Amino acid sequence: MTFRKTSGLCLASALFSTVALAASLIQTATLKDLKTVGSTDKKQKHQQYDFVIDTTSNEYVCRSKLGNTVKPTQFVVGSTLQFKVSGQNGEAKNSAGNTVKCGIVRVAATPAPQ
Repeated sequence: MTFRKTSGLCLASALFSTVALAASLIQTATLKDLKTVGSTDKKQKHQQYDFVIDTTSNEYVCRSKLGNTVKPTQFVVGSTLQFKVSGQNGEAKNSAGNTVKCGIVRVAATPAPQ
């Protein structure tokens, strides 16, 4: 009987930890830089962008999705935005409500201020 209780407890803790890791994390961040990626051609008419987003704990490089239209003038470098992290995906939302979905390509720890 104790084996069943122990295995049930292990299963429940594994499920809850997976749910906790899968949950989205929304943070206030600063847009540190915005760079173009690649080039356009006949098939791919929309430019991709790398958003360099600085949060209190990490710096993210988040690439706009292929085929999505992004208006770079809506995202001012140095401005504050809401950044949602969900696994390998991100979503940046500026103060005007414009949103860009992107894939996280790099994460770096933000150094502590000295």
